[in-house]
Amino acid sequence: MITIAFLHTSNVHIERFENLVKKFDKNIQTKHYVNEKLLNYALKNSQLDSEGFKKELQNIKKINPNLIICTCSTYGEECDNSNDIKRIDFPITNYLVSKYKKIALVYTASSTERVSSNLIQRIANDKNKEIEILICDCSESWIHFENNNFEKYEKTIASKIKKVATKADVVFLAQASMEGVKKHLLNLGIEIFSSPEFGIKNYLNK
Repeated sequence: MITIAFLHTSNVHIERFENLVKKFDKNIQTKHYVNEKLLNYALKNSQLDSEGFKKELQNIKKINPNLIICTCSTYGEECDNSNDIKRIDFPITNYLVSKYKKIALVYTASSTERVSSNLIQRIANDKNKEIEILICDCSESWIHFENNNFEKYEKTIASKIKKVATKADVVFLAQASMEGVKKHLLNLGIEIFSSPEFGIKNYLNK
């Protein structure tokens, strides 16, 4: 049986990714590892806990999963430094850079902005393509996520997105936690993408 192990930085992601895997393949076994300290460290210190990330990865590797996926965008560059773990945001970012020029990058965790911008630019450079990144800073909404007020989290993000959407070709929700924002932007006028479903579908080759 195929086993996928997930590294999350919040418990709220477990159900979302469990359901996504089962949506595409009910026969895949999943294991979920949560380390909230990794993201807390990054937010507090404005740098990554590289050693903590490596230790967590080594711990996950003990079960010998077929695939390990990190669902935290902030630690995407740590994933790039290892052949053992995939970042959930690479497939969707690669798609967006291929198809669009003006990408509205939406984030709530300040630690994500640099990492996601770097990924967009790196892929654009590889494709020899000019890309314009429109920053949509929704960091003021992060407190609602920390307080488990997910409806307010999503609605305040949606409000910010409406202001930048008129200048963009597409909206990219850079963090898995923002998936629910889509339902508040059904008539946005441009497409809005997030990493979870696109990433899982890609990594499962579905």
